[in-house]
Amino acid sequence: MKLLILGAGGHGRCCLDIALDMGCFEDIAFLDDGHIQAVSNYPVLGKLDELENFVSLYPNVFIAIGNNTLRNKLFHSAKQRGFHICSLISPRSFISSSASLGEGCVIFPNLVIESGAKIGNNCIIAANSTINHDACIEDDVLIYSNTVIRPNTVIGHQTRIGSSCVISFGSIIEACSDIPDGSIINSQEEVK
Repeated sequence: MKLLILGAGGHGRCCLDIALDMGCFEDIAFLDDGHIQAVSNYPVLGKLDELENFVSLYPNVFIAIGNNTLRNKLFHSAKQRGFHICSLISPRSFISSSASLGEGCVIFPNLVIESGAKIGNNCIIAANSTINHDACIEDDVLIYSNTVIRPNTVIGHQTRIGSSCVISFGSIIEACSDIPDGSIINSQEEVK
């Protein structure tokens, strides 16, 4: 299977590692607006705005952009052009068979997603995090490493949650929130 990764920065390189660990892609390339020509010997074929030129050559795409807004824009642009949006899931993670995972997500190593949890489209969930049972992560959310999302929590779309956070049982985080590293959010707090 062929894979085109959009974004060749630090996050793109991490996503390449996960794609390689998955062992199902025999041809991987990148698009990026920088001036690099290759990432670990994988070619950068062009700029992000050249995406439509690659749909027949690389029908599977992954958006490796950390910025939630830009990642959302590229996700919808790729869907509109007929690409299949892949998810990249580390084989060293655990996802319950009763959890659901949207399109275009990246699940880093040592991650646990428990029973009944729902992960929307185009989410990034970094290493060593836990999404407890029945939590709901909406589309385009970025969750950094070592974070715990407790049961029955709702994380609104395009939210960014920093490293080493705890979002307590039943919390509701409004869309487009920015939770700093090390935060502990109690369910009684209103987070915007």
